Amino acid sequence: MGNKFRKIGVLTSGGDAPGMNAAVRAVTRTALARGVEVMGIYGGYRGLIHDDMIELKARNVSNIIWRGGTFLYSDRCLEFKTEEGMQKAIENCKKHGIDGIVAIGGDGTFRGATDLSVRGIPTIGIPATIDNDITATENTIGFDTAMNTVLDMCDRLRDTCVSHA
Repeated sequence: MGNKFRKIGVLTSGGDAPGMNAAVRAVTRTALARGVEVMGIYGGYRGLIHDDMIELKARNVSNIIWRGGTFLYSDRCLEFKTEEGMQKAIENCKKHGIDGIVAIGGDGTFRGATDLSVRGIPTIGIPATIDNDITATENTIGFDTAMNTVLDMCDRLRDTCVSHA
């Protein structure tokens, strides 16, 4: 029988992508429905290092799916790439009783998730990047919205160009 997760952390890292808030909401509500506590980690891996967290309840993730960006904020944390930074993050996981991490982001986020997993903190990644550059998936959260935004802007630009003969 596998380990029972009692508490997880969820973070968003790297560049923001449309849909990150919806992913945080889905992770939080699914975990809570299964009796698992959720800690929201502000500022990605930086927040994990500097112990910037909040317990998430269903109310914390209400009415966030339409908001852009990520309400947990995001960061590219160079300190997390060092062994000292990694150990601080692991210590904070242990301090809060976090059994695993859900990391939402792109390739840098996934590299950090791998580093945590190798050091004993089970971590899964949810691909969220407008670049659509994550292997083993055809589409990432945010890619479709980004492409539709580009197409809309091109249509608007075309309309403006045609207006000036």
